[in-house]
Amino acid sequence: MKKLIFIFSIIFITACSNESHSIYGEISSIEEGSINVGCSDLVSSKDDIGYSCTIKITNETLIKTQAGEVLTFDELNINNIVSVYFKEPISLSTGTERPTFEAKEITVIEN
Repeated sequence: MKKLIFIFSIIFITACSNESHSIYGEISSIEEGSINVGCSDLVSSKDDIGYSCTIKITNETLIKTQAGEVLTFDELNINNIVSVYFKEPISLSTGTERPTFEAKEITVIEN
């Protein structure tokens, strides 16, 4: 019974956490060494503000297509739909001007 309570507690804590290992969204802009992706779904807020996250891309970031074809940073385009996986779980809160996170992997879903 104690194990069951422990398992449910872990599931509850994880479900209520604002942490995420990835985001899915559209590239809204591209800057030197980073992209901006909409991340409003990760922000617990009742307002209608659209949130954008800056995704830092390093030499270690893997950029690829869904088919597994490796891409370069220069092949990313505004309006690409991407799935971004982070090195560490991220947490967003309202009031953060534009949060910045480092990408481990970026998969281009749609061009």
